Amino acid sequence: YLKAAQSSSGWKRRQMKKCAHRTIHLIRSWSKNGNVNVVHYLCILEAELAVLSGKNNKAKEGFNAAIATSSRNGFLQDRALAHELASAYFKAQGDEFWRNYHIECSRTSYQEWGCSEKVEQLYVRCKDVKE
Repeated sequence: YLKAAQSSSGWKRRQMKKCAHRTIHLIRSWSKNGNVNVVHYLCILEAELAVLSGKNNKAKEGFNAAIATSSRNGFLQDRALAHELASAYFKAQGDEFWRNYHIECSRTSYQEWGCSEKVEQLYVRCKDVKE
């Protein structure tokens, strides 16, 4: 919902944001009940919500937390996704250094996970980013 909300406006944007808040609340309750396997998802969603709300520092902290938590718990695919989303965020902010860093980390993580098709997709989508 949050990615779609970023390119929407008005009523539709508010509805998507409301659905995202419900999902965040649900995942937060799972986390509080001891499910450590969802903490990185919560960090990703909170980072995307911060992007939508224009809270740049919170967005950066959320992406960093998602990357660290997914790495620590061995979720390669989710680490790759967090890097990919962080890259998109930094691209929108005009920060090419961090955009390039995160897209390279995303490619590496997807490759480690064994998803060569996704790596190729990122090379095609981000032709301007060199290895």
